[in-house]
Amino acid sequence: MQNFAKTGRDAQFDINKLAYAVAMAETQDCTKGLGKKYFNCFGIRHNGKDMQYKSKKDSYDEFKRVWQKFYGGFPTYQQAVIWTGNSAPESWLVAVKQFYYGK
Repeated sequence: MQNFAKTGRDAQFDINKLAYAVAMAETQDCTKGLGKKYFNCFGIRHNGKDMQYKSKKDSYDEFKRVWQKFYGGFPTYQQAVIWTGNSAPESWLVAVKQFYYGK
């Protein structure tokens, strides 16, 4: 597993950049899968069901609310496991980091 410095609730981070990075990792910024079908740019689920949004902005707003309330900071590996449902969390974290830092 790669070392991700400055991760977790205490890490400095930009929630807007993180939202974009996660949206890219999940749905290519709302252009594929749930993003395209339901404006669900982040693969957000509630009670086992995929959430549907009226707009991309609504999806982004919900992600930022959820992330700041329940996760906070730049994602850790443990948070990636939870967010992805343990579906390739390391790959997800690598992708998020690449989009966040523009690498």
